[in-house]
Amino acid sequence: MHITLHFTSLDKSSSIRLPSANLHLFQSMLYSLLPPEDASFLHDGLRLKLFAMSWPASDERPKFINNAAIFPLPVRLTVSTPCESLALNFASGAIGRTVRVGNNHIFCSRVDAEEQIARTGSMIIKTLSPITCYESVEKHGQPYTIYYSPYDREFKRSVHNNLLKKFCALNPNIDPPENDFTITPLGELKERISLFESESSFPIKGWWGKFRLEGPRELLQVALDSGLGAKNSSGWGCISELKKDDKQ
Repeated sequence: MHITLHFTSLDKSSSIRLPSANLHLFQSMLYSLLPPEDASFLHDGLRLKLFAMSWPASDERPKFINNAAIFPLPVRLTVSTPCESLALNFASGAIGRTVRVGNNHIFCSRVDAEEQIARTGSMIIKTLSPITCYESVEKHGQPYTIYYSPYDREFKRSVHNNLLKKFCALNPNIDPPENDFTITPLGELKERISLFESESSFPIKGWWGKFRLEGPRELLQVALDSGLGAKNSSGWGCISELKKDDKQ
């Protein structure tokens, strides 16, 4: 289920000002929409959060000035999840409510809900937040992170293994599908590097663009619902099936 939250201002402000590294603020806002016990369990009790968050988007591009991001209003944020109760809580917790994002108070004027279904074993998707795949290793006695490009063989392997983990978490009594899975870049991809928050020690690298997914339909459904790659609940790997009328 994809839930898109649309935010505007009650005081007729035309924009909001955020730190340039702001994903943690939107994640915190999402958790604030949930009942306290659900938010605590989701944040602290689950290794795989099983939801994916897009990057905030406006009809016009944000402006970056002195380590700040100026987002024109309205701003929208999409969350995908296989858990209907979680989607319902995000939607009901936001609609008609003023929420805080950083030092800004914005009003959720609309919620769109869409159930995206993997009907075949092949689909074209677009990213709503960049896909990141990496491996942590030790180099010269220090931790070192290797980020994989979509053109690396390891990228496909990492995405596939991550989908299998999510499938097993969602279906603990069912063996995961054994058919092969492929993810193929389409057209020009854009590399994106960002911090989760200003205090983060390491930047995260991901890839923005269109991809063709081929494999077991069950895994493609997990990808639509839970995201591709790592750090989905932190604003990475949220995807949507590409429609004929999509401009990007």
